[in-house]
Amino acid sequence: MFLSPADEYFTHQTALTHAMVATSDPSWRERYWVSFQDTESGDTVLTLGLGRYPNQDVMEAFACFSSGERQTNLRLSRTLLPDSHGMTVGPLSCEIVEPLAQLRFTLDDNDSGLRFDITFEATFEPMLEGRFFQISRARATYDAIRYVQHGRARGWIVTPDGRRIEVTPDRWWAERDHSWGTRPLPRAEGQPPGERPEWKMLMFAPLQLPDLAVHMYLQESRPGEPVHLSASAIRPPGDNRELPPIVAVDHDLKWAEDAAAPTLLGGRVVLTLLGGETTELEITACKGRAHLRGGGYEGWNGWRQGQWRGELTAEHDEWDLTDRDNFYRYAKAGSDHLVEVRHGDDVGYGVIEYMVLPGYGRYEEALPPPRASRSDSR
Repeated sequence: MFLSPADEYFTHQTALTHAMVATSDPSWRERYWVSFQDTESGDTVLTLGLGRYPNQDVMEAFACFSSGERQTNLRLSRTLLPDSHGMTVGPLSCEIVEPLAQLRFTLDDNDSGLRFDITFEATFEPMLEGRFFQISRARATYDAIRYVQHGRARGWIVTPDGRRIEVTPDRWWAERDHSWGTRPLPRAEGQPPGERPEWKMLMFAPLQLPDLAVHMYLQESRPGEPVHLSASAIRPPGDNRELPPIVAVDHDLKWAEDAAAPTLLGGRVVLTLLGGETTELEITACKGRAHLRGGGYEGWNGWRQGQWRGELTAEHDEWDLTDRDNFYRYAKAGSDHLVEVRHGDDVGYGVIEYMVLPGYGRYEEALPPPRASRSDSR
């Protein structure tokens, strides 16, 4: 066993040290996901993440910077022990300036050329999702929970070509989550084949307006038939107006036809509150879109999340987002797509991650392209 500074405090929940968790399941992880968007230009998104896998001896991080027609990706991994709670992987680090209020992320010099010093500043309280529990082959594949928080960003970014961007909260909006629990790892040789997901449409959408924050995580097997729904809305701190719970989410989304990968144009989302009242949000997709496969989601050229890669490993690449032949590969694992959201006269922003699979029965234009036309089927 290893001791960490957290072991000094009266916060233990199991008869183990803080370097260990109560299950030996290798898929147990704890992760940050953070997305920053330039809402004025509408074409720049920086998404980053940190992940701790105590039963894999892995701490990993990534940064995906998408601006205009290029996306730069940096993937980092180190052995977790003995620094089991250090929130640093190579040049990327996170400082908890004030819990649940301010998080500072820095990326120092590295071979990708991307650098930043950017602080997430919360504008709303965190929103705790319901527990996510799913079983596959008589095993709990999902047993996780997360909270989501909306905010603004402050700091600077230096792009790979040397351009310095000043990040100010008037135009840079941000969303983040913190999740922990068991979630499927990429399949390895000798494991049983994966089962097709029960869901056929997925939408993860943290959205914020001046006086309202909304978060939706919806999985549907068919239109109007959710297999998982966690949705809530809150007012800013100090606004005591109560909001009833969200009990249903309806949507009518528009998609780009003949796109190289599913691409949202916009549409309408209707939230039904307990008691029958509804809230309608109008969505318009912007150009900015950070493709998460650059961070290792669903794997990229042999890099898989949670995979042990030794003491310290770093790799980077740059994608041409106008390359139609490869665009499906980049977008396959979903993306943080910047959207404008309107409710009445109020205007706000957020991101939507989305996927539509064959058999859903709607949004045919959002289905992945036929396998024969793909340049990569991994």
